[in-house]
Amino acid sequence: MTEEAVSWFKKDWMATDASTLGIYVTLLILRFRVRYRTDVPRLSREEGLLETRLKPYLALFLQDKQELLKEAIAPGRAFITALSDNTSFSDFEEALDDIEMDFYENFKDAYLRHANRNAMTGTIADHDTSALIKTFLSDVASNRFSKGKVTSAGSCILLTPASELLDFYGLSQDDKGRFMELLRQSGIMFMDIVPAPVLEDEFRESVV
Repeated sequence: MTEEAVSWFKKDWMATDASTLGIYVTLLILRFRVRYRTDVPRLSREEGLLETRLKPYLALFLQDKQELLKEAIAPGRAFITALSDNTSFSDFEEALDDIEMDFYENFKDAYLRHANRNAMTGTIADHDTSALIKTFLSDVASNRFSKGKVTSAGSCILLTPASELLDFYGLSQDDKGRFMELLRQSGIMFMDIVPAPVLEDEFRESVV
């Protein structure tokens, strides 16, 4: 796809750190968890629907700070409306892929600044949590688990069921649930989506 094909994407939507984070989470949900023909028109038209979809995930990053949440969610509707108005079904995924690549450094910086490193500490059963997270990220990066779509930047959605995925680490049922919640709270994985920034070697090595 040419640069002109996504010229409708406005960098002004990422005027702040929170809005950049909001656009990136919106993009990932659109890429992996939305049906273009039916969901995108509804998300762009129905009052409150987009907010309902985004808020649970953005609240984890922004610690329920209401002003920042509003700032993060606000550009999403304009983004989705422009996407719907300017992109055909056949070009939908490629357009999102191009946007993630073109603005990856912006998205990466905002995403990693808001990753909750406090959730990566402590222990789970006999495992050091940070070591377990590093192992999980290495396993995702090395394709140990079954994946669905993978973007050019490296973001992916896992197809391996959580119950099977965590069997690799010998965790009890209770510990599995706790580890999955930590992955969500930390920003490592949400809705089975693992964003590219957390898969980079630099981030994995920084988890201590």
